[in-house]
Amino acid sequence: MEMIITVGIFIVITSLIFINYPQFIERVSLTRTSQEIALSLHQARTYALSVKQFTLDGVSYFAGYGIYFDISTPDSYILFADINENRKYDEYEKVEEFKIQTHCKFANLCINQKSSPPGNCVSKVNVVYQRPAPDVSIKGDASFASDAEIYIESPSGIQKLITVWSTGQVSVE
Repeated sequence: MEMIITVGIFIVITSLIFINYPQFIERVSLTRTSQEIALSLHQARTYALSVKQFTLDGVSYFAGYGIYFDISTPDSYILFADINENRKYDEYEKVEEFKIQTHCKFANLCINQKSSPPGNCVSKVNVVYQRPAPDVSIKGDASFASDAEIYIESPSGIQKLITVWSTGQVSVE
């Protein structure tokens, strides 16, 4: 009798674990993806503040560095050197393209301006760390902003929010 009760309890616990396992894996993937994006933002800041050299066609530049997000490519983003100091990504400035390795994608890219209500969603966001100051330039499709919100979504619709402020702070919620 005790053996049957023990096996029954084991079966109940095991079935509960297996029922929640896909959701657990999805949440872990979402957290991992959002942390990797935040780490890439920190990498751009480190490159800018350490005055990392960027070479293009044999010419060396000491530029600011940034991350470019485009909602039309929801599974990748680009680290770039802002050599022409226009505070936006141009194709020849690409340092590295990051592919999201999980099934998570960008759901929304929003910018907030001090004079407008929050939640202005855009198709492109440039986050540029300027050198030598630690200030951040955040630019949406056409206008500058005080902060950017990057929403990452799992296949089942669970979302994480990455916020980047013009002070350089990055948070993952």
